[in-house]
Amino acid sequence: MPLADISRQDLFKACESLFGTEIDISIEFLRYLKPAGVKAAYRKKAMETHPDRAAALAGRADFMEDRFKEVSRAYQLLCAFLAAPWKYSLNEEGTLYERKRAAPRPAARRRAPSRPASGRPEQLYSGRMPLRRLLFGQYLYYSGDISLSTLIKAIVWQKLQRPSVGAIAVSWGWLEGSDILDILRRRKSGEKFGDCAVRLGLLSRHQLHKLLEKQKLIQPLIGKYFTENDIFSSTEVFRKIIDMKMHNRKFWSY
Repeated sequence: MPLADISRQDLFKACESLFGTEIDISIEFLRYLKPAGVKAAYRKKAMETHPDRAAALAGRADFMEDRFKEVSRAYQLLCAFLAAPWKYSLNEEGTLYERKRAAPRPAARRRAPSRPASGRPEQLYSGRMPLRRLLFGQYLYYSGDISLSTLIKAIVWQKLQRPSVGAIAVSWGWLEGSDILDILRRRKSGEKFGDCAVRLGLLSRHQLHKLLEKQKLIQPLIGKYFTENDIFSSTEVFRKIIDMKMHNRKFWSY
């Protein structure tokens, strides 16, 4: 399929295949997507879906092969899109189109090449703070402390560090490898893994709640991303967490 014929939904589906449904896939997510993040997500998904792992998961190699091909296609599609972002844009109808080339400028006298501008600060949010409770990364974004690009990188980093709900359920004996494959095969578009497991009767809502609690408990705190990448110091993260809690206290639900 030529890149110019790719729809917005094609790209959304590719992102969902690599990053899952926990992340809110949007136009902004596509615009700030980086090759390094796509590659990291692909490596993790490829390890999970490679046909050679079918025996370990007590599943069918043919189904694993289909999943692996889906992940590979998603990776190739996003790489092709990111390889030429200057040529294409997303319009309101959700399709990609090639930007019109500017008329060539008259030849000018040759001069020594100048260094390209670098270090341009990314655009920060400057609107009102949402009147609702916020997660830490959201609070930093809406406070104007980080860009949307940085927020997406932090969310993707945190997601890639944490174990999946299915892996935890298998380790607790609540699901088997064949159940995992059945859920992946029967999951609807946009449906989260845990919600599908509940719908199929493989997990109860209480069990899913416990699994999500455990996943949240053992995943790295998102603040670690900002300290490891020298965006904020530990002291700054602590102070901003306090500020976030003061904001969230205004919106307790009774």
